[in-house]
Amino acid sequence: MCGVFLAVVASYAAGEEISREFVQDLGTSQVVSGSLQGPAQNAGSSFTEILPSAWEGRGLSAAEVLGALPGIQYYKQGGLGSFQTVSVRGIAARSIVVCVDGVPLNDASGGAVDLGQIDLNQVEKIEVYKDYVPVKFGGSGIGGAVNFVTKGSKLSNNIIGYTSGRALVGYGSHGSYEASLQLTSRLTDSVTVNAVISTQHSDNDYEFENRNGTPYNSEDDFTDKRENAEFTEHSGSFKLRALHANGVFSTFSGSVNYSEGGTPGREDYQTQVAGFEGERAVVSYRSEWPQLWNWLWLEMGVTGKFEKSVAHSYYPLDHIGYASTEFLQYGAAGYSLFPEISASYNGERLDASLYMLMNADYYAARGSSRDWNLSRFKVSPAFETTYRVLRFLAVGGNASVQLVKDDIHGGEFVLPTMSSRLESARSRDLSYAARGFIRLNPEAPWGASFSAGRYFREPQLMELYGVYPGVVSNPDLREETAFRLEAGAFVKSPSRKTFLQGTYFESHTDNGVVWLVSGSFMKPSNVGEALIRGFETELSSRPSGILSIVLRATFQNAVDRSGNPSYHNKKLPGEPAQSYLAEATLYLPFHLDFTWTSEYRSRIFSDRANRIEQPATARHRAALAYQPFVQTRIVFAADNLTGETYRNIYTPYPTPGREYKLTVTQGF
Repeated sequence: MCGVFLAVVASYAAGEEISREFVQDLGTSQVVSGSLQGPAQNAGSSFTEILPSAWEGRGLSAAEVLGALPGIQYYKQGGLGSFQTVSVRGIAARSIVVCVDGVPLNDASGGAVDLGQIDLNQVEKIEVYKDYVPVKFGGSGIGGAVNFVTKGSKLSNNIIGYTSGRALVGYGSHGSYEASLQLTSRLTDSVTVNAVISTQHSDNDYEFENRNGTPYNSEDDFTDKRENAEFTEHSGSFKLRALHANGVFSTFSGSVNYSEGGTPGREDYQTQVAGFEGERAVVSYRSEWPQLWNWLWLEMGVTGKFEKSVAHSYYPLDHIGYASTEFLQYGAAGYSLFPEISASYNGERLDASLYMLMNADYYAARGSSRDWNLSRFKVSPAFETTYRVLRFLAVGGNASVQLVKDDIHGGEFVLPTMSSRLESARSRDLSYAARGFIRLNPEAPWGASFSAGRYFREPQLMELYGVYPGVVSNPDLREETAFRLEAGAFVKSPSRKTFLQGTYFESHTDNGVVWLVSGSFMKPSNVGEALIRGFETELSSRPSGILSIVLRATFQNAVDRSGNPSYHNKKLPGEPAQSYLAEATLYLPFHLDFTWTSEYRSRIFSDRANRIEQPATARHRAALAYQPFVQTRIVFAADNLTGETYRNIYTPYPTPGREYKLTVTQGF
């Protein structure tokens, strides 16, 4: 839960779209029930935009919202604030780029981004790229990208001095509550400000079946309560947009976040004082220049980020009750700077963009762990282009290269020999990614697309130079690579009320980083290879004014190809062969609507050797909403209606059973 610390809420807005948003009244975000995603964008190309109607009032976390999409699996280790991740089309979570307003959250630890600590009350929409990582996000990632777009300055009135806003309050099971307030005001005809404050909390003291340390003997099981699992988060953000006299459009933004919680430990060894704390702050400036020479658009920006995460544990105190020198407190603090510049051309047939992305990171030890300092400087030139060959046919692609320079300062970096120390960083090779695509009839009632590309993920600083107790350095780690392709097609009914699409995907990954454990030591190594093939499909329809339906399915075969006899041709951990989702919404009289969602996931394995099996699971949830006024909405949601709490006998994290939540939103 604590190893990965999120950097959040740096304002990154696409230039031309921001300008249009500023001069037009797009209105405030409305809370409506129905589909789990908004209108299809670039239909058939595996880009999805998820709107707040997918989560507001429904008690869902970011991972659960993403996991509702075909091709995406989510993992959750408990209640609110617990460690949560997603995989995309069989690619592990650590290889997926997760951003907030275009700024990657993946940190120097190399682990997966913890989606459990993203407050969706700060989010206006979620952009999901399942087949590639856009070059504007840095291009380093083999499993696609997820971008959380924070709430911006959208007003429903052009009047100077006019202020609009939305308030949300919610209360649910296990002492859970949340509250947020958003205010947006037009100060002048060219300046708009937006501010959001939010808080959420849960005691997470849910009941579960404790196996009493004997997982194979059910006779001594008893009902227990989760202890020391509370989670609290406070966050705030500010955004100012201004149009200057010279035509330059500026966006200033800042955000702060503080989170803390307990780490309960295993069911048979719940701790009382172990926990974590996290802090983050982000400031950003972005400028968009007026069109130059009637064909060139320039955008420039710089973002600064601070993040700190510290975990602590004191296990002797939990069981023997007196002070001990075995108090453990470890973590990291990081400082990052992201300068960037882009130039774009938009013609009748050709669209092209050039990017220069830079990133400087500095991380240092926090807590009582040994001192260490690591730094990295990255520069990545990139481009992307689309050419409309015919009215119904477009081709294009993107490519990026990345140059990395690492430095280590102080501390002890243990080498695999255990007899020497690393004194300087190893030089890194140039990395590159490239992708091409073809789209047929992207805006027509039917169409198709094909894309293929080579992708990479550069080893992160703490994977290369182990900094925590028990971690052995491996400065010779190579970049993870993947060759991926997808072919998709879609069709819309003449009335546009029904939409059907299907996509075949295939990935060949190499040099996957796997942590090898020997005794009390861990070492990362490039031993993972995999072949992933699958098909995903989606049908969304509104056959009548009172009913909308969404059906989604994923079929995949994700197997290990490392060559090791113990793992070769075994299923990749955490990847089911089939998963399904069905959702129906009824729009009832008296301003009521009712949504039912059912999910099914076939069995998965928790280890590479496929010895630890978790059976197939089904999950159901429902939400009843009442909207007495245009800007007032009340939602009562029930999750996990069957009360399913099963987890594998080796899994130390029991999950909540049935949960309830009541949420009220009010616009003004």
